Amino acid sequence: MIGIAEWSNDHRLFFFGVIGNTSFIFLLLGAKKHSLKGIQGNRALDDFISIFFYTWSFFMKKQKETSTDYMTAVRQGMRFALLCILFFAVPICSACASSSKNAEDEYAFWKEVGVQASFKAVRMIWAEASRFNRHDCLALTNAGYAEIDGRATTGALDGLTRVLRVGRGNHTLVELQSASTSPLWFAVYDKKSGYVAYLEVDPAAVTEDEIENNTNLFSTAVAEQVNAEHLYANAAEYAAKFDSKIFNGNEFRVVTVANALSVGVPTTVVRSFELHDHYCPGVTSGILMAEYVKKFLPSGKGYFVQTIQPWCKEDALIVLLNATPGKRSYSVTYPTEAEIADWPKWAQEASTVVYRYDSASDFWKGTALGFDWGKETGCEVYSNSVINKLCRDLAFVDQMDSPENFVTEVRTVTLPKGVAPKDYAGPADDPVSLLNALPAE
Repeated sequence: MIGIAEWSNDHRLFFFGVIGNTSFIFLLLGAKKHSLKGIQGNRALDDFISIFFYTWSFFMKKQKETSTDYMTAVRQGMRFALLCILFFAVPICSACASSSKNAEDEYAFWKEVGVQASFKAVRMIWAEASRFNRHDCLALTNAGYAEIDGRATTGALDGLTRVLRVGRGNHTLVELQSASTSPLWFAVYDKKSGYVAYLEVDPAAVTEDEIENNTNLFSTAVAEQVNAEHLYANAAEYAAKFDSKIFNGNEFRVVTVANALSVGVPTTVVRSFELHDHYCPGVTSGILMAEYVKKFLPSGKGYFVQTIQPWCKEDALIVLLNATPGKRSYSVTYPTEAEIADWPKWAQEASTVVYRYDSASDFWKGTALGFDWGKETGCEVYSNSVINKLCRDLAFVDQMDSPENFVTEVRTVTLPKGVAPKDYAGPADDPVSLLNALPAE
């Protein structure tokens, strides 16, 4: 085998040129992978590589013409490579540190927004109720979902936790889903006084570097007493306030969720209304249906849910049964009233079919479930839908452990051998007709 010392000068120059080129290309590709500042985008990276190749080739050509031995060429080549690496590595390393610092600064910025929201809410409630107990309060927000100028607002959650000592485990910090384009809002509720402070962030204000002393951070800042008893006793007054959108359209979600948490709803309820973004009787029906399924239709293999008459309950079923379209375990049809009128009686009474797989028999079994709202709730009829639905929500809280009082099994069928529920959920499939053709058990 021929050693390097025995190579011709051309071979040596070619060898060390390849080594230098390869090393530096890997450096540039590493910069591209981490999206570092100073090398932005594929075009800029390609330009750098082209320039490097051209400069390196020119340099090596000159070395070949002027050097009398290969060690001189090598030394000059390595010096050139070292200069290139230093020239680019310094800004690249700086960009790494800058990128990390920017992420930390962004988190700190939004955390401070949450801190400022907390302090302002406490002052507002104290001004109305002359009290505030951070050990007996709740915080509601869409932080983490709402974005401002494409910036994630999740850090605000830790700001609320820092000041108010609220948390996820005890249901004192609730994250309500919203569109990313929705305004960023916070609602802090004092359970003892029933006062809530509602704050909405002004997008124009968060562009400023100084948040701590920004007096224009919130475009809306309103405090109201919204505990259920106070609302029932002053229904006409609050009907007018809610109609005027004192919380910029968030009246329903703030009032229902705050009161539900105040009386102590279970985790199943919290998880359901966080996805649905408010607490309504429709979600309650889904929670009761899911509890019925888990209690009376247990399955060790999970569920496939097929809804033939959808409403708000779907979001509760998705969360509590872990059946989602993305996992190919949830389907929904949207029939017209005329189509429903032509259905058989069992289908008109049902709203959702829940399928379970029996591994012993290798068959799928489907149970069509109906929902009956039951007896009177004892609620008066108020002139505002927010107060009406709040009363109905709270009337069901004590009955979550008895889903059988509301959910009924309308029809049970076993699918043919080798047939799965999703085979009845295609675009051209009529699930009611397909299920109706099977014998009822």
